[in-house]
Amino acid sequence: MFTQYKDVLTHLPEYSKNIFRKGYFKWLFGQMKSWSKFSWGLIGFNFIVQILLAIQGSATVPLSHTIIGFLSANLSVLCVVGISNKSAIQGWFGATSAICIAFNAYLAHNYADMTLQLFYLVFLDIFCILSPSWNDDIKVHSIGGLKGWLKYIVFFFVAWGIIYYVYGLLNDPRLFLDSLTLAVSLTGALLEFNLAKEQFVFWILGSVITLALWGQTAMMGDANWALFASYSVFLLNDMYALFGKNGWFRKQEIVTGFGDKQVTITQ
Repeated sequence: MFTQYKDVLTHLPEYSKNIFRKGYFKWLFGQMKSWSKFSWGLIGFNFIVQILLAIQGSATVPLSHTIIGFLSANLSVLCVVGISNKSAIQGWFGATSAICIAFNAYLAHNYADMTLQLFYLVFLDIFCILSPSWNDDIKVHSIGGLKGWLKYIVFFFVAWGIIYYVYGLLNDPRLFLDSLTLAVSLTGALLEFNLAKEQFVFWILGSVITLALWGQTAMMGDANWALFASYSVFLLNDMYALFGKNGWFRKQEIVTGFGDKQVTITQ
């Protein structure tokens, strides 16, 4: 994964040409045609739920919170569905949803979650946009036994302790869950950078904890239930990405490349 970062940064002028080239957006949106019925079902279900939540919450939550929550929830679901389908358009959905969720988190005073979204924007989404083949030919491996797990567990607790202290200085109203969300997600990101298949343990755990965070945020009146609903969809998508017939660790055909260089390969 770090090799991919180095490659993009050292050949930035070349990679930047991937954006806005002729037929670029037609190619991006064309990838969505191959998304599974389950994926489209999640998108449609979430959209309907978000409309109902926006209407229901408009009486108690400021209009600005309602609008940004609606955008955050729908764009984020499009992003995670794009990830599970290994589509390059995930970069654009990820970048726009990260900006919206970060703003939503700022309004709700979930400062650690705001930091997490900006981390995703800078270190994941931008690189996915620059390199349409970012997810191609990724070979995951196991971290091994107890010794392999131990270093990541130590990283998690050290990160959580530092995050808890720093954001405590900001009077974070949901310090425990907010700091826990960031620590779990950073550990998952570290596992992802090291191409470890156990990363999904932390992504699923992160989805559950983030559900609790935004559920508590809604109950305290600092947001509506939009992001709680979308993170519920994330959890379903995680399950599908792990156990579906086109799951991350199953052999499958994917389309890679752009334009004349586009080919279908079997993984």
